[in-house]
Amino acid sequence: MTTTMDIVVCLDCSSSMTSYFNHIRLDILSIVNELLIEHQSDVRIALIEFQSHTDYWITNIHPFTSSMNLFQEWMNAARTEGKNSNECKAIVDALDASLTLDWRSNTNFNQYHEKLVILITDGPPCNFLNDECSFNSKDLWKISDEFEKQDITLVIIGIEPSIVVCDDFYCALANKTGGAYLPLINALHVLSSVIPRAILEEETLTQLFRRADIHFDIEYNSLYCYSYVEKRVRFMIEYCHTMTDIRKWLFTYRYQPIEFIVDKIDDNDFEPHSPSSNRDYFHDFLCQNVNIIASTPITDDEGYRTRLPTTASTDSSFIHIIASSASSYRMEFDWTSEIDDECF
Repeated sequence: MTTTMDIVVCLDCSSSMTSYFNHIRLDILSIVNELLIEHQSDVRIALIEFQSHTDYWITNIHPFTSSMNLFQEWMNAARTEGKNSNECKAIVDALDASLTLDWRSNTNFNQYHEKLVILITDGPPCNFLNDECSFNSKDLWKISDEFEKQDITLVIIGIEPSIVVCDDFYCALANKTGGAYLPLINALHVLSSVIPRAILEEETLTQLFRRADIHFDIEYNSLYCYSYVEKRVRFMIEYCHTMTDIRKWLFTYRYQPIEFIVDKIDDNDFEPHSPSSNRDYFHDFLCQNVNIIASTPITDDEGYRTRLPTTASTDSSFIHIIASSASSYRMEFDWTSEIDDECF
């Protein structure tokens, strides 16, 4: 069975990215150049540039191409500009726009088609810190549901240090689709290994990301430490259905004890079927069922989509966490909630 792949790069072009932009451009071109030279007939690349909702434009969409020269023209023409706003990133618009592109489908029995979106940013999405997006954008968490339905894998590349305020959310958003959150410092190494292997071998992107070594492939030499965010990531994936749920449970009450959260929650503030629909169940979940969450794979498919049989995998390296060498530094940035401290 042969494998083809469509890749969309969603690139943050807001002014806060200026000092990293040349580095990012070189990394992306390095990955794409190798892919298109070796697998030009099997790989297509698209580019979506986005800024902040406060800027005069939000997204600029370039459709799929197999031409390295054309893609390089797009990347070279990309510029950072606009207001330096880390709290209004039009990420939801960029990911929503990626769904409208002309993706190839898995209709050929002898060919498996991978779909990958690579989002690169240095800050939170527009509707992350505020109650709602004033620009009437869609719900970002629900957009990730559509990624799952269409078998699109999301990888988020975060630029430190500003990204640490929301790396737990980005990790959950990517893992929910079978993808991964990667600090910029390690992204080139991981993607240069994973993408070609998915094309050449009988493994999916999801399997390969899941089997990546957390410490040496993802955390190494960065501020990111998966063991600090793991419990929140698993909770978001299992029990949150909307961005309202994300904000209410994981950010509004970060410094409050569990008893305060349970007593103060107004069920009418939450979406139907959200985690708040049963207070006692939520409290029991937090304080009694921790071991279940910590030992269960992030999803149940073990990374298999349609290419291989759904045989249980014995490779669990993805969930064996080794503390990062940057752990002590990371503690200064981590917004540790009582969800982590009181009950665990």
